[in-house]
Amino acid sequence: MPPHSPASLPAVSAKDAGEQGPPAQRPLGAAGGVRVMLEGSDLAGVKAAAAGMKVRFGSRFAVTGRRLGADRQVLRISAGLLVTADIANTSGYHLAHL
Repeated sequence: MPPHSPASLPAVSAKDAGEQGPPAQRPLGAAGGVRVMLEGSDLAGVKAAAAGMKVRFGSRFAVTGRRLGADRQVLRISAGLLVTADIANTSGYHLAHL
């Protein structure tokens, strides 16, 4: 029987497939990603906010997309931010304030 046939895969009961343990914890100090969305009708203000975050967080912050609303009055910038537990705890910020 070829190794890729369904019969060669290990059998897992439906009960076992539905049970999941707690999510894996990252080691202390490991980086995690946070999705950041900046949106507003003040186009220059939204751009300035993204630029300010880039200055504040450096290479840990990256803009991943820019989109104007259908009426071209609202700018939405999506970005990613790498955050470690150490930095979040020592910087005086909580994730809600990033």
